[in-house]
Amino acid sequence: MVRTFPFKIRQVADILQLKIRHEAGNTGNADVDCPFCKRKSKLNLNAVKNVYRCNFCGENGGMVGLYGKVHDISNADAFREICEILGCSSTATPDCENPDVKPMHRASNDTIHQTYAMLLSLLNLATPHKEHLLSRGLSEEWITEFGYKSVPAFGQQGLCIKLIQSGCILEGVPGFYKENGEWNVKLNAPGIVIPVCSIDGRIAGLQIRLNNPVNSRKYIWVSSNDLDGGASSGAPIHFLGDPAAKRVYITDGSLKGMVAHTLSRHTFICLPGVKNLGGLDDLLTCVKANGTTETLEALDIKKLTDKQAGESAAMLRGKLSAHGFKVTSAVWEDKSLGGVDDYFLHRMKTTKNHVYNVDISTAVAV
Repeated sequence: MVRTFPFKIRQVADILQLKIRHEAGNTGNADVDCPFCKRKSKLNLNAVKNVYRCNFCGENGGMVGLYGKVHDISNADAFREICEILGCSSTATPDCENPDVKPMHRASNDTIHQTYAMLLSLLNLATPHKEHLLSRGLSEEWITEFGYKSVPAFGQQGLCIKLIQSGCILEGVPGFYKENGEWNVKLNAPGIVIPVCSIDGRIAGLQIRLNNPVNSRKYIWVSSNDLDGGASSGAPIHFLGDPAAKRVYITDGSLKGMVAHTLSRHTFICLPGVKNLGGLDDLLTCVKANGTTETLEALDIKKLTDKQAGESAAMLRGKLSAHGFKVTSAVWEDKSLGGVDDYFLHRMKTTKNHVYNVDISTAVAV
């Protein structure tokens, strides 16, 4: 079924105040400044299909996704905001923006894990990326164990051919899509590929830590929900450690949690963002059934001074309390250490007997 929308991509571009550099006659197609890589005249707007693509950084997708990526919100929220700004309403949903695109249902968890695992085995880790991970406190053994790799500069279609020859399924695996009838994968932004794993150890998604952050965004998901044959990555939660641990730490960011976990050996739930709690209820129910009784909210220390960060931390603690856990807020004395990973790295470099303040009135060694 072809879904209709009460707006066009040029209207979305107007809302985002994208500067038009060139228009293709009366087709409505236009080249604008890319909001992601900031290159002038590199983002092409296709007014017929209501899709976009940057010819420099490779960002692409549908018009709702364009708005959502710029503002770092979901397609559903982006759709609602666009309609509100334009004063229109519709029963259409942003699940399928382009009638020429045939999105797939998300593949099974086993298929996604197997395809991602094989993909990672075909990639290498560039020396600068390895040096960055080592500087964060990860050992070479942990870097290999976690499967960190680098986005290749070229050869994405060749990777897909090798995956298919190895028996991997690409349909419905986030990041893979068809272009002119051939399979491709959205690994086109230079950075570190980070596997995100579920509580059962299977790879549920891939993130890229960008070499050059875009609009303050350091991380993007490998996703292809707006492309032919593609599927949405969603925002899976990363789990590290013992599924039956009595105490579980909760922080935001997969890499941050991985560093903290390897340095402390504590169990971590790593949210995709401080406000992105989707899927957390199910995970908390699972760990509670496994025997977890205590949770530590371990968001960045700026929660003490930044209003929004403080509200996000309080919201997370409220959710943890609602599930019946004993809840404490991790607060360390040295406020120059921003995240829990910074704290554990500092402690490793100084003394293992450093006192760890869980809250204002209680100090416990961890």
